[in-house]
Amino acid sequence: MSSTILIVEDHQAVRNSLRDWLEAVFPQCDVMEAASGEEAVVIARARSPRVIVMDIGLPKMNGIEATRQIKAIVPTAQVVILTIHEEEAYRADAITAGAIAYIPKREMQTELVPTLVALLSEEKDCPGARQAG
Repeated sequence: MSSTILIVEDHQAVRNSLRDWLEAVFPQCDVMEAASGEEAVVIARARSPRVIVMDIGLPKMNGIEATRQIKAIVPTAQVVILTIHEEEAYRADAITAGAIAYIPKREMQTELVPTLVALLSEEKDCPGARQAG
């Protein structure tokens, strides 16, 4: 069974771009999407994703609270926060909630894939990344 990467992003265009990019880079992984924190919690409960790429600015339940709830349900899930918020208070709250990494969106092109490669490196079904731009 392949590893699952769950993208949690409320902006559809951003979500679609991330999905296309991650599917190209990690072809052996199952890439799923959620448009809200609530939807992410439901998917996490049902699918136990290996890695979650989580935005903070989500409607209703923000990404920090979603991370907290998901980590309570699936403690092995690796949550990577991908956000426009660069303030230290957000980073601290995300790490306290259980996030393993915090990447500002302006650094996405250089930081996201290496972070995901490191998190997925022990997975047999999703061992490496293809070079994709």
